Order: sequence, then structure tokens, then C-alpha cells
Amino acid sequence: MGHVARQELLWLRRGWTVPTVAVLFVLSVVSVVRWADPPGPGEQPLTVLTLVPHGDHLSSTAIVLFTLARVLTLLLPLVVVVLTAGTLAGDTQAGRLRTLQTFPVSRRAVVAGKLLARSAVVGSVVVLGLIAGTLTSWFQFGVTEPVSYGLFLLVSVGFTLSLTGTTVAVSTLVTARSQAVALSLGPFLVFAFLGVDPGIPSVLRTGLLVQPYQLLVAGTHDQLVAIPRVMASAGPQARIGGLVLSDGVSLCALFAWPITLPILAVGRFCRRDL
Repeated sequence: MGHVARQELLWLRRGWTVPTVAVLFVLSVVSVVRWADPPGPGEQPLTVLTLVPHGDHLSSTAIVLFTLARVLTLLLPLVVVVLTAGTLAGDTQAGRLRTLQTFPVSRRAVVAGKLLARSAVVGSVVVLGLIAGTLTSWFQFGVTEPVSYGLFLLVSVGFTLSLTGTTVAVSTLVTARSQAVALSLGPFLVFAFLGVDPGIPSVLRTGLLVQPYQLLVAGTHDQLVAIPRVMASAGPQARIGGLVLSDGVSLCALFAWPITLPILAVGRFCRRDL
């Protein structure tokens, strides 16, 4: 697995895809943070006004995290798909996978090594972008809450790794990069739009990736606690299928996809004729 991961990292270093995506992601995060201007004295915020518990004054950190979380639900799937959709599908299409299988490594080690390498690359890109966003917030607004930003970074990286595991699993099942892109990005974008849609059953929403991510983001700042609750229902506590949407339930829902799908994908990959 380590040998495969090193070879994957060396191959990624030869191209311009990773640095290009990293630069674009950093610029996107910085622009979003600069746009997330908190209200001044006597001003009222727009969409988050009714979501603040007890009508408290919104901090700049709360507004930045709220704005970033909404944008990242669409931006992170794009980053993940561009960097990981061709993990095994691209190798199969280009004929590199047959060469790799001539080495004394099992197919499970091939998938695990590639998943490890891609997760490290995608995670590094996301961490770099969010650190740039934190610094931008500090320079522009003059105040930061390191605990809130740190928790938000961890939650966002976890969401990214969840997307990465799912994308690698899809790439393992197909034999062309275009198929991996379509079958990964399509559902991700559907999840992004339906994950907080009150028009679909609440039980289904908890199984989507976006709803658990936003619930975990809400736990990173005390002023954001009410946001997903209000999105889910008019009540202060939204029960879904008899389960309270706690951080523990959200965490399990978030990682149910990348745990289940790779197991199924690896099983089929081991039986496939290369």
C-alpha cells in the first residue's frame, strides 16, 4: 500500500492539475471570505438574521463560517472530483493499471494506496485554502476565533475525505474517467441541492452528505447552532425518524458513504478481469 501511495504521489507531482486546483480553491475561499462582510453598527444581516439564537449580535466569525459552509457544499465536490475521479478509472483507461498489477501488490493494496495518496492531496489543498480564508478574515475583520475556525477546518476536511472515499469507490467501479466524473459529480450536486430541502422526507435528508456536514458546522460556533434546526423545521429541535440530529448521528451519516461504497467497490474490483 505504501509503495502504491508513493507512486501515486510521484505521478501527481508531474502534472499541473493539483497546483492549479489549489490556486483556484485558495482564490475562491479568499473571495468568499472578503464577500462575507458582517453587518456594521445598526445594520441587520439578511438570511442569518432569524437564525441567530435570542437575537444576539452576529460575530464576524459566525458570518464567515456560515457563508463558507454554504459555498463549500458546492465547491468541495468540484475539487474532489477533479483531483480523484481518475484515480483508478483513468489508470484503467490509460493502461497504467495493468503495469501496476505486475508488481507484487494485491488489488486491495492498490485501491487503499491510491485512496491514501488522493486523500492526502485533497486534504492538503482544502487545509491550504481554509487557512488562507482564516488569514483573510483576520486581516479584513481584525478578529478571529481560533477554536471555531479550527473546528470548522476539521469538519470541512472530514467532509472532503468523505467525498474522496466515495469518488474513489466510483472510480474503482468504472473503466473511464468521464464515467467516474459523471457518476460522482452528478450525485454530489444533487445532494447539495436536496440536502437541506424541506420538501423531501426528513429521514432521507440525514442520509445525504450535505445535511450532516451543515449540522457539524453548526457545532463549531455557538451562534450557528440554530441554523440547521431552522432549516430542517420550525421547531428548535428537529427530530428525524425518531433520532435527534446530534453531532454523533451526523458524523455517522457523513462517513457511512465512504465506508460502505469502497468495501463494495473493492470486492467487485478484485473479481474484475483487467
